[in-house]
Amino acid sequence: MAEHLTEEEQVEAIKKWWKENGTAVVIGIVVGLAAVIGVHTWMNYQKSRAIKASDAYNQFTAALNKKDTADTDKLAQGMLDDYKGTSYAALTALQMAKQEVEANKLDAAATHVRWAMENPGHKTIGLIARQRLAEVLLAQDKLTEALAVLDQAKDPTFDPRFALVRGDILRKQGKLEQAREAYQLALTDPTLSGKEREFVEMKLDDMATPSLQENKK
Repeated sequence: MAEHLTEEEQVEAIKKWWKENGTAVVIGIVVGLAAVIGVHTWMNYQKSRAIKASDAYNQFTAALNKKDTADTDKLAQGMLDDYKGTSYAALTALQMAKQEVEANKLDAAATHVRWAMENPGHKTIGLIARQRLAEVLLAQDKLTEALAVLDQAKDPTFDPRFALVRGDILRKQGKLEQAREAYQLALTDPTLSGKEREFVEMKLDDMATPSLQENKK
């Protein structure tokens, strides 16, 4: 009998606990399921958006290769409007900037590169865009601003890549010793091609030493 009463007491305890906590448990389960479903839905949305962005980017590059300016501009703007935050949109902005630099439209190029830097879709693309922006600012003789753009980078692994444009900026400012140090750092960049490496070495040879440069004056 004692055992029977104990079982009854246990059942009553469970009923009491469920009465007091059942709603919270149900809500917790519902919230948990909603979170799982939400994550799954979000992942599907992101995957679908990435596929659409890829297709749109292919259309853009096709128009770019055909040199269809009107279609290229329209598709590029569509990419920036519809797929902001994706790597494809950032790459589109960089491609537009490249065309604008070649056409000597440096203000427009700076706008597109800055957009890519602020909406990279991927950290590496953002760092590449930062380097490109510094190069455009250098071409505009905005030397202080160009250095500031490089100084704001937070990834030391990119320092050797930034060093080449940093050297060009410092050289243009007449800070030859600092420019030499930057070029020497640039030579440690494993991504430098053979021609790029030769180009940096030529710059170092041309600069000789600060004292020799002063003597030439």
